[in-house]
Amino acid sequence: MLRNPTLARYLADWPGEGEFGSIAEEMYVPVGAAWCRFWTNDEPGYGFIGRSVPELSIGVVKSARRRGIGRQLLMEVVGEARRRALERVSLSVEPDNPAMHLYENVGFETVRQTEAAVTMVLRMPR
Repeated sequence: MLRNPTLARYLADWPGEGEFGSIAEEMYVPVGAAWCRFWTNDEPGYGFIGRSVPELSIGVVKSARRRGIGRQLLMEVVGEARRRALERVSLSVEPDNPAMHLYENVGFETVRQTEAAVTMVLRMPR
């Protein structure tokens, strides 16, 4: 991820003002992370909706997938977004990524779709 400039910016200068996230570990070894970053109109992320809507990124190492770690990370970050009284959280996912079902189950809704990516938003209940 760090070798690809388009993706490396998701980690560069972490954390920025108001940004937050969570790391999953097994035996003190990181196996996954989820974080929210704020982007601007001039430098939008893939799932950019607006300056006040953080974009969620999530990743779990291949050997730790399909064990609920992604769901746990997602729920921790969504919980933090609620505690911060954010109205929405966005994300971008490839249409064939199995995680889309997880996002839909949590309440994310598709707001934009191309052949390459689906932008989803979770509206926080008031």
